[in-house]
This record gives sequence, structure tokens and C-alpha cells, in this order.
Amino acid sequence: MDKDIFDKFFSVYEPASKMPSAQALAHFCMKTDSNPEADQKIQNILSKETFRIKPGRKKETFGERKRIEAAADTDAIIKIMRGHTDTLNQSILINRALSYEDEIVPELIGMLKTSLNSGFIEIAARVLAKSTKDIADELIACFDEIKNPYAQSIILVVLGYKADETRVPWVISRYKELKRLYPGESYCDGAYYALFEMQSRFCH
Repeated sequence: MDKDIFDKFFSVYEPASKMPSAQALAHFCMKTDSNPEADQKIQNILSKETFRIKPGRKKETFGERKRIEAAADTDAIIKIMRGHTDTLNQSILINRALSYEDEIVPELIGMLKTSLNSGFIEIAARVLAKSTKDIADELIACFDEIKNPYAQSIILVVLGYKADETRVPWVISRYKELKRLYPGESYCDGAYYALFEMQSRFCH
């Protein structure tokens, strides 16, 4: 793909948030999720630091992990996803969800159209990004049905990993639209980090 379209975009636009935004974190998490070695290193670091600072957290974390591993259907997994999941257990939850990929992916896409639960939106998006399903066209087709602009923003990050290069102009349009509709918010950052990932994928 001609990299000029990316060069032009990044020469003019920048993230709305000067500090790392939720969209930047989502991009980082999705990148880590797709790299087993990096994911394991992060898990090791988090385990050592968290358990050193909060000794009581270890028991709670292991209890939650057992509940995730025992979840025997999509309803049980989604129930866990809608609550707060310890950072140390999130990759385990994502992989557990993907063991029911055929059933859970359509459910998550449907739920993201109306969800206001930011924690659920973030973990569901990571499941979609790691999924082997070709869902880019479906996410784009239902994008305007997504009521929550935060959910739209995080779905754009997912599309950075899923959409093909023909969708780059559409993502740029979403950046401009979200920037116009929500000045002072970081929702447009979802498109920014999607384009950052697409540049990495298509311009070697």
C-alpha cells in the first residue's frame, strides 16, 4: 500500500490526549495479546510487583482464576467479563472466551452495540481482536448502531488489527468525525491507533 496516505495523516493529526489514553492502552494490550512471549513477560512482571505490594491480592486472584477456568458456557464467561477482572487474569479470561469462539464472538458484537460498561467493552474488544474470525466487515457495517462513542472508539482499535487496507480511508473519516463530534474527548484516538497499527501491517 502507498504509505503516503499514512504519512499525510500522521503529519497533520495526533492523539487527542497528551497522556496515554484508554485507546493507547487498548492498542498495547491487543498487541501483547497477539504475542504469547510478550504476554507471559507482562504477566510475570505484574505477578511479582502486585503480590509484593498487596500480599492479600494473591488469594483473590487465584480464586478468580479458578472461577474463570470453571466457566462452562458463554453465559458464565460473559458474566465474568461484565464484572471487574483482575489484570493478572485478563489474558486467561480472553483465552477462555476464545475456547467458545464460534458462539461468543457474535454475542459480544451484539452486546457492544448497547453496552455502557467500559470494562466489558475493553475486554470484549480484546477477545474480538485476538479472534480468528473475519469480523472486520461486520464491525464496520454495524458501527453506526453502536450507541456508546467509547465503544465505537475501542472497536476502531480492533479494526486496526482486523480490517484490510481498503478500509484505511474509512478509518480516517471516523477519526475526523469523532474529533468533530466530541471535541475535548479522546474518542478519535481509537481511529488514530487503528491507523498506527494498519501502517505497521501494510507498509513494511
